[in-house]
This record gives sequence, structure tokens and C-alpha cells, in this order.
Amino acid sequence: MALPFLKNPFSRTPMYWTRRFAAISLLCVVATALVSATLLSKYAAERMIRHNAELAQDFVGSLMRMHQGERFFRDRNDTSGIESLFVELARMPGLGHANVFDARRQIIWSTNAKAIGGDAGANHELDEALQGALAVESELLETAAYIKPEHAFLRDNARDAIEVYIPVRESSTEVVGVVELYMLPEHLLTSVHEMTRFVWMACLLGGLVTYLAMVWLVMQADRQIAQQQRTIVTNESLVAVGDMASAVAHGLRNPLGAIRSSAELIAMGPERALAGDIMSEVDRLQAWIGKLLAYAQQGGRALGPVQLDALLNHLVSVHAGRMDRQGVTVECDWPPALPQARADAPALEQALDNLITNALDAMPRGGRLRLSVRPQNGHLLVTVADNGTGIAPDDLPRVFTPFHTTKRTGIGVGLPLARRTVERLGGSLRLESTPGAGTQAILTLPLRPPTSTETE
Repeated sequence: MALPFLKNPFSRTPMYWTRRFAAISLLCVVATALVSATLLSKYAAERMIRHNAELAQDFVGSLMRMHQGERFFRDRNDTSGIESLFVELARMPGLGHANVFDARRQIIWSTNAKAIGGDAGANHELDEALQGALAVESELLETAAYIKPEHAFLRDNARDAIEVYIPVRESSTEVVGVVELYMLPEHLLTSVHEMTRFVWMACLLGGLVTYLAMVWLVMQADRQIAQQQRTIVTNESLVAVGDMASAVAHGLRNPLGAIRSSAELIAMGPERALAGDIMSEVDRLQAWIGKLLAYAQQGGRALGPVQLDALLNHLVSVHAGRMDRQGVTVECDWPPALPQARADAPALEQALDNLITNALDAMPRGGRLRLSVRPQNGHLLVTVADNGTGIAPDDLPRVFTPFHTTKRTGIGVGLPLARRTVERLGGSLRLESTPGAGTQAILTLPLRPPTSTETE
């Protein structure tokens, strides 16, 4: 007895795996899109804000060089000119607040006079700038984990303010102070928000397109797998038909031949009627054997030009006697100069013969058989139509299944044989039927390519 937890994990229907893939892939695509949008928007915002900070650093550096601002950090008693320097600094576009720190982390100048002389408190960015690095902080990049004392001087609408800590050097290496700028560049902030929205929309749209493409590919693969499964089932049926056909051919052909010979001898005597019935049944059994062998042993023959109008006229003449007995009229419709098809003539003749035989079987009390051929899009469209009993909707999807038949004397290989023949020739065969109104078989066959002499 198999344990439940040892059940084959792949013993599920294809629809189950398709839905499972759709659900899992949706989660993966959504997660990837969210992570990508977050990282890309953060990276782009950081680069834009960092570039703005570098421009501010260049501006402050130019002011320091013009006014020799390093001396204010070196000699705190010499404050002449400090106001002109930092008032000019305060005029920077988009500046909301500014602090100037010395090397001991004390504020020596500020746009808020009450803050001058105070201590910076806990400020990691200030410590980083005192080490000589340009430091940038903004709520757009990362939410602050603590509140700085100078935040109390900002306006309520300064949530997206960009804090820039610019180191001031007396020489190429020594840092003597830091200029802290709280900037509110409206154009930059607008650009950052627009860029963030664009990145999120692009990532979500890209994720949606990717998901739909993946699901479409899986659905196509499912259809192809289903088609391959049907082909495998058909091939397995063909193997069974081949084995059976060989056994039937070897086991019945010789006895049937002997029976028919005996019936022919009996037909010379007074029991002619009985002999005729025997020969008729023997011929029917031999026709069954021929169909089985043809269905199982197709292929391997060369393709060549076939004149369909001549082939159809021949088949009409073959069935002319039966048509007269049943009261069936024939209507032939094709152009005078009909192009040749590229096909295996004997196999195509057998396929069309099966279709005409089925049409006649559907009209035991008379009717109209219509045969038409017309060129269409590089192919020949052949139609075999009758106005007989038609096929029930429940039986129509199964008419090409081997051994499925609704006829009392049929074996169910005529239509499968015809379809297999046409598909092997590079064409297609389909049926359209309405119960009580008739059936039409529509074949599509490839045209024979013109030879070099025909194209000249």
C-alpha cells in the first residue's frame, strides 16, 4: 500500500500545473518588480541628490577661496568679513537653513541666530564631514532614526529637505570646519518625485508584460504538449492497428480467397443467388482488410504532381453505379485550368474515395453530392459535401479517432486514414456538419511548385 506522502508530485492535471505556475510566477514577478522599483528609484534619487550636493560644495568652495573663509575657523577673534561671507552663502537658491561648525562641533554661525554657540549633538553626518567626506542626508533616501536639534528651525513643509555637510579645509588635508546646508531645491525635488513615479510605473508595467508573456508561453507549451499527447495516442493506436492488420491479412486473406473461388463455382450452378451474396460479403471483408493495411502502412512514397479534376472524375465514374442505384446526383465545380497539387496520388485517391464513400453512406435514399476545388493562398481547397443525415454534435469531435464509428458495418478507420494521409502530404482536413442538413469535408492541399520551364 502506497503511503500518502510518497504520492507522485507530478500526478496532477496539466491545468493544475498551469494555474500553479501562473500563481507562483505572479508572486515572483510582483516581488521582482517591487524590489527593482525600490532599488532603481533609490539609486537614481541618490545620484541626483549627490550631484546637487557636489554643485553646492563647489559653490561653497568658491566662496571660501574668494573671502579666505578658512581664517574664521583658525582665528575666532577675527570676525571681520564673516557676515558678508555667510550672508552671501545664505542667498543660495533653495537654501532653507544653514549652520557652520568648527572642528570642535560648535556652531560658529547660523541663519538662526539663537543656534550660534550651541553644540551639534548627535550627528553622524557631521562626524563624517569632519573626517573629510562630503555627507548627504534626506528623507528621500532614508528615514532618519533620530531628531537633530537643528530640525526644530525647519519649516513644516521641509520634510524632503536635503542636508549637505561640506568639509572646509585649510590645506589639502586638514579639515577646520563644516558647512551644513538644509536645501529645498523645488525643481530637483519635483524631478526626483517624477523620476520615482516613472521608475515604479516602468517596473510594474515591465513586470506585467513579463508575466503575461510567461503565461502565454506556458499556455502555448500546454497546447503543444496536449497535441503531442494526442499524437502519441494516435501512434499507439496505429501500432495496434498494424499488428491487427497483419494478423487479419495473414489469417483471413487466404481463406477468403478460397471462399470466393468456391462461390464462383457455385455461381455456375442453380444456387447463383446464394453465391452472389457470399461473394459480396467476401469482397466487403477484403475491403476492410485493405483499409486496415492502408491505415497502418502509409508513408515512404514519393510526392509528385496530381491533377485533382482528373482524379475526382475518375472517382465519380467508379461510384457511378452506386449513385444511380441510390438516386444521388453529382455537382462538380472547379476552374478549367486547375493547378496541380503536390501529393502521393494513390494515397490521395484512397483518402478522397473514403470521403465520397462516407458521403454516399449518408444519403441512402438519394441526395446531392458536391465536389469543388479552388486555389486559395498557395493551396488547393477541396470540398466534398453532401446533404445527407449529418453528424451529431457529440460525435463530431470524435470522428477522427481510430475505431470510432456510428455505422453498423463500419470499422472506424476511413476518416482517420483520410486525415492522416492529408496531413502527411502537408495539408489539413476538417469536417463541418449539421444534423439533418448534411456534412462537408474540407481539405487543404499544397500546390505543386511551378517548374523552371513553366515560369519562363
